[in-house]
Amino acid sequence: MTPIARRTALALAGAALTAPARAQVGFPSRPIRILVPFAAGGTTDILARAIGERLSVALGQPVVIDNRGGAGGTVAGEAFARAEPDGHTLLVATASLICINKALYARLPFDPDTDFVPVAMLAQQPNVLVVNPRVLPMATLPELIAHIRANPGRINYGSSGTGSQLHLTGEMFRAAVGVDMTHVPYRGSAPAMTDLVAGNVPMMFDGLGTALPQVRGGAIRALGVASERENAALPGVPPIATALPGFLSVNWTGLFALRGTPEPVVARIDAETRKALGGPEMASLFRERAFDPMPIPRAELPAFVAGESARWREAVRASGARAD
Repeated sequence: MTPIARRTALALAGAALTAPARAQVGFPSRPIRILVPFAAGGTTDILARAIGERLSVALGQPVVIDNRGGAGGTVAGEAFARAEPDGHTLLVATASLICINKALYARLPFDPDTDFVPVAMLAQQPNVLVVNPRVLPMATLPELIAHIRANPGRINYGSSGTGSQLHLTGEMFRAAVGVDMTHVPYRGSAPAMTDLVAGNVPMMFDGLGTALPQVRGGAIRALGVASERENAALPGVPPIATALPGFLSVNWTGLFALRGTPEPVVARIDAETRKALGGPEMASLFRERAFDPMPIPRAELPAFVAGESARWREAVRASGARAD
């Protein structure tokens, strides 16, 4: 090898080694936008803002939360897919947008599997089975199941809308119990909860964080959590799987980047997010909002999301729900 060729080879090798470092040092070069597929004030928005505040400090740039509700998260997903894959636009999303919608909609303007990359899981909350105790006075889950089986087709359950995770969870419950139940869809969880408290619908599934104030206030009763183990926020309330083996419905929230984002940028966002999640302020928020941590290594996230997609795809198929 000639001296010139040797110098050229060494220069190229050095450039290859320093390129990732330069990419990481140069990020972020401007404010970061985090898209949230829900309106401000909800559980996902609160979590996104808490993470955004800490990422802003860690990365030295403002972090702007951009709420894009509508069409089950599709509005936010489409806006995200059109952004530049440089790490300056991120998405906080739940299983509904990432896993359920692609089975629910005949067409989407993006593909979560090929367009998005999971960076970190932020938190999870189980869905919880709640009843109006004046309408369904059963004190235990086995008693409720026995009552439903003794009255096939006569028990209604509410949900936040056709094709929502809460609707699919209700359909999973109906199938596991083994008798007909009538689905009553609402335009969101809040009006469904209002009717549950009023006694207009006797039972529903809701996110633990949303249902907890009404449970603690005595307006409704929690009979089971759709997680593998009991939740500290509801001591004494058993997992539904103790009566219906294998029953699981957990709503997780993750942070996503666009495919094609430089690996050093993704790695830095991941590292700073995990540091933020381990801080005392986030621990306090988790206790207050009944979040559970999800310390899944980034290398394992694609397999986790793929497994969740397969599970919810089957739930959509079994329910017969379609969004278009």
